[in-house]
Amino acid sequence: MIVNKSMFPLQTGFGVISKMQGRFASLQMQLGTGERASKLSEMGRDLPMSLSVRARLGKIEGFSANIDTVNLRLSFLDKTMSRLDEIEAESRNSAVQGQYGTNNINMATLPGLSKARFDELVTLLNADVAGRYLFGGANTDSAPLPDTTSLLEGIGGKDGFKTVVGERKAADAGTDGLGRLDIDQPTTNSVRLTEDGIHPFGFKLLRVTSTAPLAAVDVGSVAASPVAIPQLGNTNTITFEAPPATQMLPGQTITLGLQLPDGQDTQITLTAIAPEDAPAGPGQFVVDPGVVGPPAVPADPAITATNFMAALQTSLKAVAGSELEAASSFAAAEMFFNGPGEPALRVDGDPTTATSLKVATDADTVLWYRGQSPAVAAEGLGRLGIETTGGIVTLQEKSPVSAAHGFQITGVSADTANIDTTYAGPDPSSVNVAFSATLTAGEEVSVTLQEPNGTTRTVQLTAVVGKAVAGQFSIGGTADENAENFAKGLELALTETAMAAEGNPRQGVTAQVDDSTRVAYGLEANESGLLRMIRTIGALSVETYPDADTNAKARFDAMAQRQQSELSEAHNSERGSIEILTMELAVAQISLNNSADRHTNYKAQLDNLLSDIETVSKEDVAMEILALQTRLQASYQATSMVSKLSLVNFI
Repeated sequence: MIVNKSMFPLQTGFGVISKMQGRFASLQMQLGTGERASKLSEMGRDLPMSLSVRARLGKIEGFSANIDTVNLRLSFLDKTMSRLDEIEAESRNSAVQGQYGTNNINMATLPGLSKARFDELVTLLNADVAGRYLFGGANTDSAPLPDTTSLLEGIGGKDGFKTVVGERKAADAGTDGLGRLDIDQPTTNSVRLTEDGIHPFGFKLLRVTSTAPLAAVDVGSVAASPVAIPQLGNTNTITFEAPPATQMLPGQTITLGLQLPDGQDTQITLTAIAPEDAPAGPGQFVVDPGVVGPPAVPADPAITATNFMAALQTSLKAVAGSELEAASSFAAAEMFFNGPGEPALRVDGDPTTATSLKVATDADTVLWYRGQSPAVAAEGLGRLGIETTGGIVTLQEKSPVSAAHGFQITGVSADTANIDTTYAGPDPSSVNVAFSATLTAGEEVSVTLQEPNGTTRTVQLTAVVGKAVAGQFSIGGTADENAENFAKGLELALTETAMAAEGNPRQGVTAQVDDSTRVAYGLEANESGLLRMIRTIGALSVETYPDADTNAKARFDAMAQRQQSELSEAHNSERGSIEILTMELAVAQISLNNSADRHTNYKAQLDNLLSDIETVSKEDVAMEILALQTRLQASYQATSMVSKLSLVNFI
């Protein structure tokens, strides 16, 4: 019998040893790196889970990078908004009516301080973070505002704010400095005031009142001038009655109510004084009471009228040099620093005789804001105006018309049984809606509007019995009531339509911080709170108060009053105010922080899961290595013993 090594399973033993060696090498790699596998193919059934977790961690890393970037920008904006609020408060308290300072020092320093604040305001709005400008909406690659000097002085043949202010002041004052009012005497005992045209400049007559009895002084009423070419504005005649009528007595007054170009009202009060108290001081005029006698001399109302006219001219010039100039500065600020959905405006033609405004262009005027801005704004109804007269409602585009701003009226629905509609246009286009006294429920009026980008919107109102909701108007008992109700419903509908067209500036810049969360933090430098500041501080920057000017103190008071009003805390609740902007940015910051916390917690869970999948316990690996080492040693020894077995060795 032949006995040899083939009786023993040496090949099988060698195979087992080879596998154990491979496992031993793998365990050594795991012990050194702490990882379960050195390549994806070695992951086995854990590979899909590993890839899924890593993909999710990659998305979280991207979101976290966005959060870090937005955090930096919001931190910058928070500090900027805090400083803007401080500037607003400083400006509001920098000028107080009646506080001129020793030797008028407050009047002398106010323009310089205001210009410094204006320069800081421009710098803050033009600040950038890592090359990205934050106050231009979606336009982040260039500064939204020109520099301070260009804004105020102009550049490259383009006029700046100072030029626009000068033109507006001249247009409001008129050739004779009386605020575009003509004063004459149609009769010897009367004085007539007339607006020199139908235009937006100068004083507008509101009312005339008197403490003297009507039998002594007929103050008349403000009314439209007779049709003429050129057409004059409103007029009012004051008549001093002749004897034996009662005469105006010393101490009695006549008060003239006027509207200023910035929308505020003012008044001029003239007080009658006796001849023995002459000469008349500011705000006074001498009446002629006649002589009791003997011999008796009747009062002469012509003398009283002449004296009143002279005093009125003097007072008008004083108010024109103070309150009117202040109002002109703020009106010019509104023209130059145009808001969302509004064009920049200039005086058209010779300022002293101008009768209209024109749209400013980039060729002749420094345009103050170059960032993203809506073409239609809810404020001002998208540059549309509503008027109601005698059962007729007129909807008209605001003049001067700008193709790049506001709604354009393109059509109106056909007549119904009781409503007549008429379209006229263009530039400016208008719609007339005439109502009868009787309407039927369900009658509709639709007005078609077009945005500058071509988007068409339809405003539709339906007549209903009883209380109306959005898109409806109540049926009244007369044509005037129907027109009034329709006008109210139209204003509401236009406001909602304009708001939809305007959008939200915050949505101009957004960042994805989660799968379903976007943080919106866009800001535009022409939002209402910032716009109020730049208009007000800009106006204060260019106004001066020379010592030789007798109207300087009154003008300082008027400017101070307007500054306090425009920068008042009463505007805090308005859309776009500094406080509202700060709050909205805080909401974005909270959303950002919440997303960051979610990512931090989720990432920790995914890191643990990935660790369980891709890493090993070094302690377990070390124990397995020791056990495998023992098995290998035993296998080596057994194999060695078997390999030495032979019959020869045995014999």
